[in-house]
Amino acid sequence: MKRIIVVMLCAALSLVLSLPSFAIELTPDAVQKIYKSPTAYSPDTLNAILESNGLTLDADAVSRIPASYAALSNGNIVFGKKPTAYRPAELHSILTAYGLTLSPEEVNDKLGGTDYAKVSNGNIVFGKNPAAYSGNDLKNILGAYAGPATDVTKSGPAPTPAPTPTPAPTPTPAPAPTPSGPGDGDGDGVTDDIDKCPRTPAGAKVDSRGCWILHNYLFDFDKSILKPMYHSDLSDVASVLRNNPTVRVEIQGHTDSIGAAAYNQKLSERRAKAVEKYLLDNGIESSRLTSIGFGETKPADTNATKQGRSNNRRVELKPIW
Repeated sequence: MKRIIVVMLCAALSLVLSLPSFAIELTPDAVQKIYKSPTAYSPDTLNAILESNGLTLDADAVSRIPASYAALSNGNIVFGKKPTAYRPAELHSILTAYGLTLSPEEVNDKLGGTDYAKVSNGNIVFGKNPAAYSGNDLKNILGAYAGPATDVTKSGPAPTPAPTPTPAPTPTPAPAPTPSGPGDGDGDGVTDDIDKCPRTPAGAKVDSRGCWILHNYLFDFDKSILKPMYHSDLSDVASVLRNNPTVRVEIQGHTDSIGAAAYNQKLSERRAKAVEKYLLDNGIESSRLTSIGFGETKPADTNATKQGRSNNRRVELKPIW
């Protein structure tokens, strides 16, 4: 007998809940046949009623409803069997777990004067006492709730989705213009047409000719001992060599034309050796380093001016690949 009543109740509510916004319109005859008196439904019966209308309780929502209604066991939802008179707030939590919603406007419109819920200061306030509901009571309560955004209770084929507009073709960007001037093959900032020292390794500091140099400020006048304050410049040289492990370097000492040529030759050799020793002491392999002095024989600038002579007093680093 209980199963027959559940089936009849499901069929009746299925018809009702298929209406827009769950606007329940049970006839008096249907109410009299199914609900003759207030009834406390068991959880599995109430679930059957809701499922018959395409509503499903998601496992993630079980934690939000009374434990007596449903619980998880090995990942499956197990519904209670005992008829239960729920407090309005508990019944509300069950219905919302199925995706139904209740607004203050619907409470005022359809539930005014009932013990289920009322509106106070714009908020829904639920009754506090457990209740078993007659057919009319349950009809009114369910009729106040709106269904999920997607109404799975409606029959008939799903509406044909609107065609997706074809995106406009993306224009192919124009190729970058090819530089018309001379290039810079080694990337040292000096164009190839004036670069006197091509293939300088990345990171090397070059002069206006594109050559990797250390100016004479590394040393005091007429000395070949490196000034400690400029060790960081030589550390940069060591870093470049570490970052380019296949490069060998010839360390070339140069002077200006002031003084005896023979003396300048020896001075240039000592200064080249001082730079070589610093690099050796800082982990650069001896097989990658050679030093040579050219004295005043290979000026980079004129010896007729003070600035030119300053430019000629230098240590130059020639990379060998």
